[in-house]
Amino acid sequence: MQDEDVIREFLVESHENLSRLDQELVELEKHPKDAELLPASSAPFNHKGTCGFLAFSTWKGITHQAESLLSQLRDGRRELSPSLVSLILDTVDATRKVWGPSKATGEEGPDRF
Repeated sequence: MQDEDVIREFLVESHENLSRLDQELVELEKHPKDAELLPASSAPFNHKGTCGFLAFSTWKGITHQAESLLSQLRDGRRELSPSLVSLILDTVDATRKVWGPSKATGEEGPDRF
């Protein structure tokens, strides 16, 4: 029962973070040079440890790559472009596809789309 509560709480928090990320990405697209928007945008992908703990390996891989990309943008090692914003949006969609079945089953969704 406790594991189900942990998973449920994790999924609720992840859903809220992904919804916020969608809104932040719209602002980021409008203001691609605004570095202040980037740190807030990484929050939905800061779940690598929890994903590992809950054995959500696909989700962990997706979030790890997304966080690495956003870190590179924040550190100035990459410059934000429309294609990178699209990639981040695709990552949000992939995260939702993996996350979706978890709501009903407590198990990770597909690892191929």
